[in-house]
Amino acid sequence: MSDALQILSDFDTVSHELAATRALLAGVPEEMRSLHEEYTVARAHLDALEAEAAGARSRRSEAEMAIADAQEKLKRYQSQVPQVRNQREYGALLSELDTVKATIKRLEEEALGAIEQVDTATAAHAAESLNFADLEARYQAGMAEWEARKPEVARRAAELEARRSELAAALSRGVVAQYERLAGRYRGVALATLSRADTPTAHSVWFCSSCNFQVRPQVAVEIRTHGVIIQCESCRRFLRTESAE
Repeated sequence: MSDALQILSDFDTVSHELAATRALLAGVPEEMRSLHEEYTVARAHLDALEAEAAGARSRRSEAEMAIADAQEKLKRYQSQVPQVRNQREYGALLSELDTVKATIKRLEEEALGAIEQVDTATAAHAAESLNFADLEARYQAGMAEWEARKPEVARRAAELEARRSELAAALSRGVVAQYERLAGRYRGVALATLSRADTPTAHSVWFCSSCNFQVRPQVAVEIRTHGVIIQCESCRRFLRTESAE
């Protein structure tokens, strides 16, 4: 195998490790993922209960302010009763009084509903907070350990970035550019193994391990014997031998 194909294979290996290291730095370790998800869900639920209670308090306050305004309006209408001069004016005033009273009743029901919602959300929040305290303690302890490890992981990422740049410089720009395009298209899988199929004949049949496209015998020889960098004619991934992995 040529140095170029080995370099490309090494470049691929380093690229995958670098991607995994960057993803780790951006998230949490595998052993903390379940705890992280549990904590995130529990924290979001508590926040939702807090928001629910706050929203209900706001609606209660708005309803009580509206009730106060409506009661002032009711007093004004009631004070106008002695000033009514005929039946038509009296009927109109009664209609206004009934409307205001109905509004007050509706607002009082809204305020009562908001009070009940505040009580329910607050009680649920208090109950869940008891269980959340232990979860949060475990989560914070795990995060503290992870934060202590992060510098080491960051140093490893820097080493991999430097190594990747070094390997890229040893390859042609065209190969590197094509690799990047393939990695983007195939979610990081830009190389495929040249695999051998079991046949009843003495002749070997070689194929791309990713798309199962049959590779011409001469192409297989060039890859296996001379280490030539060649792409699969179907999926366009770079082909390498198993020993290059």
